[in-house]
Amino acid sequence: MKSVAYIVTRENISEILEEDILSPILKGEHGAQITAFYFAGDGVYHLIKGSRNAKNIKVMIEKEQIAIYVCQTSLKDRKLQNVIIENVKPGTLKDFYDATSDTDHIISF
Repeated sequence: MKSVAYIVTRENISEILEEDILSPILKGEHGAQITAFYFAGDGVYHLIKGSRNAKNIKVMIEKEQIAIYVCQTSLKDRKLQNVIIENVKPGTLKDFYDATSDTDHIISF
């Protein structure tokens, strides 16, 4: 099975993220092994507690044990450090790349 990691940089993709990625992962129907997510730019808004996708992302962390990284600069610039879901790892692209070095595909949107 191929492995995939995602970089999410936009906020206005909630439907795609929810219906095409998160929901299939949680149902075991994604079709690839997910190694990690990296949220940067306006994509960090998906990690805010109570947001549309935060609940599913939190489940992915806890039950699927998928690593979720957030760009520390994007988080700081938007002043969101205290409102994102637990167990998200602030870091840089280097941290994400280190975690996904054996991943077959990295998809960005």
